[in-house]
Amino acid sequence: MLANLCKFASGFALVCLAIAACAQNPFDTHKQFSATMTMSGASMGGHAPQGDMKIYRLGDKMRTNIGTMGYSIIDMTQHTMYMVMGQGMCMQMAPKGQQNPFAQAEGTSVERTPSGIDTVDGHACKVEYVTVTPQSGKPTKMKVWEADELQGFPVKVEIESTKGPITVIYKDVSFEPPAASLFTHPDNCQPMPAMPGAAQ
Repeated sequence: MLANLCKFASGFALVCLAIAACAQNPFDTHKQFSATMTMSGASMGGHAPQGDMKIYRLGDKMRTNIGTMGYSIIDMTQHTMYMVMGQGMCMQMAPKGQQNPFAQAEGTSVERTPSGIDTVDGHACKVEYVTVTPQSGKPTKMKVWEADELQGFPVKVEIESTKGPITVIYKDVSFEPPAASLFTHPDNCQPMPAMPGAAQ
């Protein structure tokens, strides 16, 4: 089961990248929200979650429900992700060299270039090309559709990843503060072990 969890974690890193990239400046003004997220793209592979996922943000913490498999919590202040799987198994991750604006918030630079207007799922949107570059790491490039009636919330994002393009759709967006209890994890979280032959 541990090997499967590690494989899943490598695929789930793409989810974290997508969530982080969307929530980082210019979207860091959305400090509390919930939404349903759907991801697609050739880079998803066989280990990333499929279908709709519920996400929540409250201050500097984010939670993603991974279907029936469990959930993850990102603590942006600690630059740490906790993955809680079935039957209370919990793994703690501190990825190195990741292109994750949440984990490298300080010193992150953001470049925005307007790209017209469009409509997504009935929402009138401003479209921008956004490049997020952490202090140490490679830039992440994306195209973002920001819904006017949702305070500029990104209802669609196309992300350029090293494994191919990822498309993320957000719906059922609510700015009501999620319950604080959603952002807890078991006390028995263990560091994620390195997989033999895994890329550093």
